[in-house]
Amino acid sequence: SINLGLAENWLIQDELAAYLKENFTIDPLYHLTYGQGAAASPKLREALATYFNEYFDPFTPVNKGEIIVASGVTSLIDSIAWNTCSDNEGIIIPQPLYNGFPTDIHFRGHAKFINASFVWADRGYSLDDVFDPVMIRKSLDRAWADHQKQNITMRAVMIANPHNPLGRCYSEEALKAIASFCGEHKIHFISDEIYANSVFENKNATNATTFTSVLSLNLNSTIDPDLVHVMYGMSKDFGASGLRLGALHSRNEEMIKAAFGVNLFSWPSYLAQDMWARLLEDKTATKDFLKKNSDRLATSYEHVTKWLDDLKIEYYHGGNAGLFIWVRILREESTVTPAQLIDECRKRGVNIGDGQNFLPEGSTGWFRITFSYPRSMLELGLRRLEETLAALNLV
Repeated sequence: SINLGLAENWLIQDELAAYLKENFTIDPLYHLTYGQGAAASPKLREALATYFNEYFDPFTPVNKGEIIVASGVTSLIDSIAWNTCSDNEGIIIPQPLYNGFPTDIHFRGHAKFINASFVWADRGYSLDDVFDPVMIRKSLDRAWADHQKQNITMRAVMIANPHNPLGRCYSEEALKAIASFCGEHKIHFISDEIYANSVFENKNATNATTFTSVLSLNLNSTIDPDLVHVMYGMSKDFGASGLRLGALHSRNEEMIKAAFGVNLFSWPSYLAQDMWARLLEDKTATKDFLKKNSDRLATSYEHVTKWLDDLKIEYYHGGNAGLFIWVRILREESTVTPAQLIDECRKRGVNIGDGQNFLPEGSTGWFRITFSYPRSMLELGLRRLEETLAALNLV
């Protein structure tokens, strides 16, 4: 079965495996001991600081003391929610959203998910509003007012940039709008930037917004720097979701200390940490990996959008980031339900992401399709999907 519903990057896995096999050596005195415990590998934190400074263009240089490493970005989201929210407190997340966010913030931390909607009574719905600074501010203001009436305290705004599932980047102006809102209300601004270097050229959207990290903005007069937190990981840009490595950058010493406390129960293997460190320390290899990733994502995106165009299937245009595309397969008049479609897909050996899990608005019938597979696997997955759609009279 080919899983086009899971956001995994298979495009550079062979090269990564070969590189680590050739260049990584196990040091028994270091990798088979406790090392520095939950504080994380100093080699990796130093390498990550250098990487952030080179690829995220920070306004203020990053140092390793502002970084903690955990077992994936999911663990970090859980940690931040646990450390910022108490009962009847929550985190605002704009819709549509990464389907893991509500669970990640609530499962242990019990933080409430507070949706920021872009549906308005006086205008039609547009996915483009999700990236519009004016509409973002309007949506956040409404979420704040609505939940204050319910006596829910809001502690943070969290976004995925680049966006999941829409596959686009927030502009500098959009990020500043969110930072301004958070600064005025003295709440945290959490930016999940796990797809930061999975940005690619879209030949049909040459003016698409490129990635801007929150770290790169001068927000000193907008929001307390202690309230801005950036998460990153090895899963997407480096095709290594199984190594379970995520990094939190924060200039808030109390946040880092609190994350360290949570990390005591689940800190990642030093062996895995120093695999990533070894790659990041090799700047030539890192640059080569990221270039191959971007080029291959562009090729795969072009292939899947041509397939969609040929079948006259609607999708959200202008994508240039992430591993997936937002596709509308079912129209209002369709008698096929999302559950039926997914069930029929699975019978034919392919899976796609049920769009309902991403809490879309405005219209129904959306799905997320991952395209970060080698061509032979991608073509097989799309062929099975097309056979399913034909059997259901959807194409």
